[in-house]
Amino acid sequence: MRIDLKDEFKYLPTNTISENLIRLRKLNNLTQKELSLIIDISKSSISKYERGELFPTKEKSIKLASYFNINSKYFYDPYLESMDNFHQYLSTVLNKNIHINKDKLCKSLGISKRTLYRYCYENNVPTRSVFGKMTSYLNT
Repeated sequence: MRIDLKDEFKYLPTNTISENLIRLRKLNNLTQKELSLIIDISKSSISKYERGELFPTKEKSIKLASYFNINSKYFYDPYLESMDNFHQYLSTVLNKNIHINKDKLCKSLGISKRTLYRYCYENNVPTRSVFGKMTSYLNT
C-alpha cells in the first residue's frame, strides 16, 4: 500500500534529489529493486540517483513523482538538465560570437580564464550562480 504524502510534502523545502528519493522509498517500505520494477527504471539508475551520481531526466522524474503522488520538482532540476549540454552550448556560443571578449566575460563572472577553459573543454560545470550570470551575459 502506497503512502500518500502529497500534503506532507506540500510545504517542505526541496532537498536534494537523492534525499527525496531515499526518504520516499523508505517511507513506502520499498527496496530499490521493487521501486525499479514498479516504475520501469533500472535498479542501477535508482541506486545512482540515491548516491547523487546520476540525475533523473525530466521523463523519469515525472514517473517518480507520479508514483509517489508529489510534484516532479522533488526529482527534477532544470539546472542539472541544462548542464547535460552545457559544454557544447558554451563552446558553440564562444566560437560563433568571436566578438565576445573572454577577459570581460571572466571578469563579469568572477572566474579565471583557466576556469572558463575548464568549462569549455574539461567537463567542469559552473555553480548555479555563475551559470545564471553567464546566461545573462551571453544572452545580451
